[in-house]
Amino acid sequence: MSLKPQLTKRSNIIIIDDEEATVNFAAVILKEIGFERVMTFTSVKKFTDSDLIFNAELIFLDINLHDMSGLVLLAWIKVKRPSAAVVMFSGDTRIELVKEAKKLGATSFLSKLELDKNIRKLFNKWNVDYPLV
Repeated sequence: MSLKPQLTKRSNIIIIDDEEATVNFAAVILKEIGFERVMTFTSVKKFTDSDLIFNAELIFLDINLHDMSGLVLLAWIKVKRPSAAVVMFSGDTRIELVKEAKKLGATSFLSKLELDKNIRKLFNKWNVDYPLV
């Protein structure tokens, strides 16, 4: 799998975090960048019960979820949709968590601190021109 996903404004993006404010904030950022298909989940069960995983191209996933470890969910995602790029994000950026996430197939790991800036830096690193048209 490429470390840099091929993204367009019609790419299917999913954000999973148990904090509603975080998913809403990340969705606003992604929509400002120009993405049209941004889906959010604050419940792991609602996400895993949906069929949206099969169309996801990019997933932002919190590492510390109330109802399941983000690392466990990452492993599940990589089995169900290996081609999806998964960006882990957390307020907890201990190096062992970052290493474990990468080992399980995460494309990148972002700090929730300055999430707006970190998402934009990630897209700059991937050479994604935005706002998307």
